[in-house]
Amino acid sequence: MPEQSNQFARYAVVLLVLGVLARFPVMLFLRHDSIFVYSDFSYAQTAQAILRLNFHALGDRVPVYPLLVALCGLNPHVIWIAQSILGIAASLMIFDMAFRRTRHGLYSLLIGLACSLAPEVLVYESSLMTEALTNFLLVTSLWLITRYDGAGEGNVRYPLALGSIVALAALTRPLTICLVPVYYCFLVPLWPLAKIFRPEGLKRSLFFALQVIVFLLGWCGFNYFNSGYFTPTTLSGENLMDQVDPYVDLAPGRFALLRDTWLQSRWKLKGTPNKNATLVYGDAVSELERRTGETGFQISHEYKSLALYLQIHHPLLCLRRAEQSWMQFWGEPTWDEVVWPEGGRVTLDEFLMTMANFLVREVEAFFLVLALLSIPCALFRLKAFTKLEYLVFAIALWVSVFAAFTEFGENRRFCVPLYMLIIYTFLTRIWLWITATSSVG
Repeated sequence: MPEQSNQFARYAVVLLVLGVLARFPVMLFLRHDSIFVYSDFSYAQTAQAILRLNFHALGDRVPVYPLLVALCGLNPHVIWIAQSILGIAASLMIFDMAFRRTRHGLYSLLIGLACSLAPEVLVYESSLMTEALTNFLLVTSLWLITRYDGAGEGNVRYPLALGSIVALAALTRPLTICLVPVYYCFLVPLWPLAKIFRPEGLKRSLFFALQVIVFLLGWCGFNYFNSGYFTPTTLSGENLMDQVDPYVDLAPGRFALLRDTWLQSRWKLKGTPNKNATLVYGDAVSELERRTGETGFQISHEYKSLALYLQIHHPLLCLRRAEQSWMQFWGEPTWDEVVWPEGGRVTLDEFLMTMANFLVREVEAFFLVLALLSIPCALFRLKAFTKLEYLVFAIALWVSVFAAFTEFGENRRFCVPLYMLIIYTFLTRIWLWITATSSVG
């Protein structure tokens, strides 16, 4: 045991040093240029509102990531350092999980490095986006489960901590709200039903739900006080309109003003470079505010009603759009990757980035095959995968389906917070197959 502890410590230090060194080129780049790779400045605007104690300006964005940006003083370099620390910390937790699973220091180091140095992980650490923080919270939840699941029947800190992390993840990226029931079903198995009503099951349910009620329902109540709508974000109308944009003209007469304004804005922005539904939505809302005198909150709520009506009354079109969204989530090539380079020349960094994206898609495809295979295995109660692997598969599949039906624009980006869990599951499964084959041989 002391030898294994020393081996773990040595490889953890190597992973930490390599993770820091690999981020130095990005740090040198950012020192001379304060522009992020990707930016959504609405997070900075929300952070500014928090710093000014202008809480009536909140509602569009859930609060956790803007709080991080505010704590960093809206300084791009400090934000990058904070997100890099989160990425390195997440890779160390992945290393710990892999070491506990494989008991092989070098292979666990390779898993940790693959997670720490994944190109899109580094890219989103250098962006004003929620991916880095969401990734850290999801990895922390799995690490917590590996450390404490089944460790003592009366341990209340475990459900309290897990509920807090899941609630914070949902208040970092609203999409992860869908994971609350997934984690609960893992924490308190629903079958047999008698387990739920045992003292231990009731205790875990109570302490897990307590965090969800305090954080999530508290934030929804705050939004109700501000805008009159009990919702985690007032941007749900924008996201759903992105989903139904191709067939919004099918909306009935009672939505005529909303429908026609949307179509006019789409036509007006037809020749705009990088036109997307976000630009159309912003233009349509501005026009409707001018015409009707309603607030942006009210118009967003009305557009949400329009989008839900279209999804319910045109299910085949909704499924077709969801299929496209789902394929994007799992790594459909972007326009930049399939377009022929200008002048027929490719730079080294373009080639390496294309290769890295290709490898990421291959890993995602392998993981997706395993995830889909786990469904019949779970139904027939086959012990083909571990309990933790079933949880990771459920998280990834459910998030991908939920994203497919709620938003279309950047679904490939929605998979980024799951990259570390996908890589970890993929590589540990390969290790188990290799060792099993070797032992048989």
